[in-house]
Amino acid sequence: MFDVNFVMDTYGLGGVFLEIALIEFVNAFLFQRAFADPCHLIYNYLRGRHTVIYSSLLLAVQFIAAYASWLISKQFFALNLHPQHVNAFDEECSADLTVAIIYGSIVEALGLFASKLAEFCIDERILPPNGATLINALCSGLITILGINITGMYANPIVAWALTFNCEGTSHFGHFVECIKLASHLK
Repeated sequence: MFDVNFVMDTYGLGGVFLEIALIEFVNAFLFQRAFADPCHLIYNYLRGRHTVIYSSLLLAVQFIAAYASWLISKQFFALNLHPQHVNAFDEECSADLTVAIIYGSIVEALGLFASKLAEFCIDERILPPNGATLINALCSGLITILGINITGMYANPIVAWALTFNCEGTSHFGHFVECIKLASHLK
């Protein structure tokens, strides 16, 4: 989450909102309505739109990419090109994905509702796909900044994984199970 932290420090929450909304909008066009939250994969599998192999492969790729980005960041910071890199390389953290479940449920439910509404509007041809995708991308940005302040984004497994993976207090397997299990119960 180096990019989010950099944008947050430089431009504040408004910058994070624009970054996430733009990334989601571009991803939706480049990857055919692909969004970062893997719960869509599970939903599409349950609805019979994807096979278990397809859904599992996509989910595995997302987690491998999150892990690889963490490894690449650590290697980059080890080059000590800037004093902040030394601090980032040596930084200790602790995993704390606990927050009152009602707060997380409300924020994440709003995001899920907006996402499902946009998908419904596309499927029923109520809105043009570009309009619904734009609404979905804007909602993703809004939910991200709300989640950063309220829930820690624990209900989005990819974000929770990227923010707290390899921190003290949770094993790698425990972190994986915690992120996925908690997200599936909230969605």
